[in-house]
Order: sequence, then C-alpha cells, then structure tokens
Amino acid sequence: MKLTKTTALPELGVSHDPEIKKKVFIGKGEIPQLMMYGSAVFTPGQLVELHKHDTMFEVFYIQSGKAEFTVNTKKFIVEKGDCITIEPGEIHAQSNPFDENVTWTYFGIATD
Repeated sequence: MKLTKTTALPELGVSHDPEIKKKVFIGKGEIPQLMMYGSAVFTPGQLVELHKHDTMFEVFYIQSGKAEFTVNTKKFIVEKGDCITIEPGEIHAQSNPFDENVTWTYFGIATD
C-alpha cells in the first residue's frame, strides 16, 4: 500500500517545458507498465510542441479550464470533464491559448 499526500509533493517541470509544472503521484517503475501518473497546470500561453511516443499510451483527464490538443494534424478543444487518449505513434501537442489555467491528471502506459 502506498498513500501519497499530493498537496505535499514538489512541483516539477515537465520534460517538454520546465516552465509547465506537474506533480508526480506515481512514478515510473512503481507499477508495471505505468510510466507516470500525475497532474499538470498549464497557464495561459504555455504549450508542448508536437511530439510522439512510439511505445506509450497517454491519457489526460481535464479537471478545470480548457486546452487545445493537436493529434495527427487535427485540433481538439478539451474542457473540464473531458478525457482524451493519445495512442502510441500519434503525433500530438498541447497548448493553452485561453485566459485561464487548465489542469489535468494524466498517465502513460508502456506497450513494451
């Protein structure tokens, strides 16, 4: 059993942009195939540029605000209550072009 007091976790920069802050609830290696489970806050204007993961599913659940996701050249506006899954090999980006913060929880599952 592991209990994580998420309010006590440090804020870390995401690998794509250290200015975007995340908290890691469960780290890589703690549960087989789980790459990470955590939350992130994107402030207005922040973005993660196009990239892909060849051997990982990523799942994002929007907790507040809204964001723009690009997946294989299609743009989607996601908002509070939406859940979006990015499959391995899909080229994707996230951005917050809006006037308020967007927060989400997210996790990655390895396929290898």
